[in-house]
Amino acid sequence: MLARAGRTLALLTLVAVALAVAAAFLSVEPVPAPDGAVALDVTPVPLDPTNPARDAVGPLRYQGGLWLRSKDPRFGGLSDLRVSRDGARLFAVSDCGYGFTAALSYGEAGRLAGVADGRLVALTAPAGGEPGLRDEDAESLILGDELEVGFEGRARVLGYAVEPAFAGPARTLPIPPGVAWCGWNQGIETMADIGGGRRLFVCEGRRHASSTVPAWIGQYGEWTEREYPLAFEGGWAGEPFRPTGATLLPDGDVLLVERRFPPIGARLVRLSRETLDGSGELSAREIARLQAPLTLDNFEGVEARSDAAGRTLVYVLSDDNSCAKVGARGSPLQRTLLLMFALEG
Repeated sequence: MLARAGRTLALLTLVAVALAVAAAFLSVEPVPAPDGAVALDVTPVPLDPTNPARDAVGPLRYQGGLWLRSKDPRFGGLSDLRVSRDGARLFAVSDCGYGFTAALSYGEAGRLAGVADGRLVALTAPAGGEPGLRDEDAESLILGDELEVGFEGRARVLGYAVEPAFAGPARTLPIPPGVAWCGWNQGIETMADIGGGRRLFVCEGRRHASSTVPAWIGQYGEWTEREYPLAFEGGWAGEPFRPTGATLLPDGDVLLVERRFPPIGARLVRLSRETLDGSGELSAREIARLQAPLTLDNFEGVEARSDAAGRTLVYVLSDDNSCAKVGARGSPLQRTLLLMFALEG
């Protein structure tokens, strides 16, 4: 009798465990909204969790930051951003082949206060339909007459409509032929409109060890190849800071964000108009470093604009490596962070 009761208890325990596992599996990923809308949880974050009163790093005065989350499996992996001139609308692209748009709101003294009305749009291939799994890694973005999206893997730039955002059909834009020499996962990570119809392209890495990475300046079809120096400071196993995003500043200089991992950290550096218009190796000047104990993650996007008061506002965005097209999610330890600063001096 005791043996039979033990077997029954064991069987009931196994059934309970199986039901719990099945319930957990079925509840892991909610069904995405069919119209592209994505529900967001938005949480304010301080510049320095160990000192909430801290409000500056170098010439950057903190103007608020937000942690963005969603249960929608398509959300996450945001790798670059652009913000409309009035600051009301955000555009971003993701590792999983989506364009993302949202409304930005501001509170007291113009501080970043909210992100709402999020929408995701699957980026189509030039021939229509979604790109293949090896072709969907969107890493860089330009907002102009169209939304120009740079992809890693099979390096290319595709143009999409601004309104409705990221609508196809996609238009293939010419890229520098040397981009093929960048690493497979280190291609067009950085792309910016630097004025006068010119574009700046910078690869995250190259196929062999080097103290510089390839860069190009020019118009589509006419390129001048340059070299961009890497900063080797404090990285484990000699890992440098690598360029991951760029934006044009109001005075004509270019601001880049460089990401290092491990350990996690980022630099904001400035390329002067003189070095952009010159020749040879580009010369970058660090203006601020984001490192512990500051609020940190995998910063890959940077944007700048002027507000009505004449301030230069700088936004930085992190990639949480957490989007998914087919169910599997990334590390829960990473976050999608959107931070805003006023660039002083």
